[in-house]
Amino acid sequence: MNLKLRVTAWACCCLVMVACEKETTPKPEPIAPILKEIIIPSQSEVMPGQDVVIRGKGFSKADRLYLENIEGSFEATVKEVTDDFIRFALPADAGGNYKIKVERAEKTTVLDGELIVPFVVVLEDVELPGESVARLAEVNIKGKGFEQGDVIELSAGFYPQGKVFEIIGEVIGEEIRFALPEGVYGENEVAVVRGNRRTNLGKIGVAVHVGDELGGGVVFWTDQSGIHGLICNKTNIGTPTEPFGPGVVLTQAAGTTRTLGQGRTNTERLLTHISAFRQNNTSWDDKKTAAEWCDQLKVTVGNDVYEDWFLPSLDELIELFNVKGLLAQKGAAMPANNYWTSTEGDGDAAGWSAYYVNFYEATNLVYGYVDKEGWKIGIRAIRSF
Repeated sequence: MNLKLRVTAWACCCLVMVACEKETTPKPEPIAPILKEIIIPSQSEVMPGQDVVIRGKGFSKADRLYLENIEGSFEATVKEVTDDFIRFALPADAGGNYKIKVERAEKTTVLDGELIVPFVVVLEDVELPGESVARLAEVNIKGKGFEQGDVIELSAGFYPQGKVFEIIGEVIGEEIRFALPEGVYGENEVAVVRGNRRTNLGKIGVAVHVGDELGGGVVFWTDQSGIHGLICNKTNIGTPTEPFGPGVVLTQAAGTTRTLGQGRTNTERLLTHISAFRQNNTSWDDKKTAAEWCDQLKVTVGNDVYEDWFLPSLDELIELFNVKGLLAQKGAAMPANNYWTSTEGDGDAAGWSAYYVNFYEATNLVYGYVDKEGWKIGIRAIRSF
């Protein structure tokens, strides 16, 4: 074979080898995104209408994000991708639990965990009244994002269980207006509700005055702001001659005080004390203590039941004595009698005695401590707000 033929044959062989190589080399197939060290933000870090950041390794600028729940799926707008995170916009109407899918080159990876989006009403620049407002007053709350039909909810721990005031607000410009309904008083939590979405806005104070009839009785004391105070039941409970409770030694005293604002705590301690006393004694099995009379009281006004009453401390009952004339005008007269407080006697007398206030007196304040079992006098329950 001459040189020309040999070169030609070699060239043909090379072409065949190249062709065979091209035919046997597989084409690269795309794979699902490989993502590591993923951290999905907690519910407290997520807000509809704002950006969400998912931290992790392996994200690409070519990634597309999809959020999926039982209602369907939507694509989120990716705004930034780095070596450490991916940032995307969360729609304002998002809410609930979402699985997150990352798509790249038509391959999908589902991230572990869920993105939990709170069902909230998205508002901006919310501004509640800076000072307390009067009962039945109109309230204006400033803010961006309110809509006609939004419901304002008012609630407080001192309202009857389950009691919530719902008012449909009127949106004018960048504020929502509503009138306070009858029965709203004290410091209230304020929320806005739209469908299944709810956002807490903060607190407003609704001032009241001594002599106001509300909360199951009559207000007889308030602090300077008028949004915190004490309410007395309109009538006594038990008979005019009730004992305080069992007399005990000093080491078994409940540990009460005379301070204004401590009546509820005193009552709770006295209830704990009588429960422990009955475990080893039967003398009070068929009798109620003054604290129990108050704790078990239920007062119904309309559809509301008030059952958070307690025995007043010494200073609280003194405040009641100071306005007893006004209370009589409001249908809450205190019949002439001595009345128990929830304050035990001083020093070594704390076990066997408790303080009382004399309501036989017209104007002179008279009080002292006497035998818990030997004396039998009146009881008037109060509650706080």
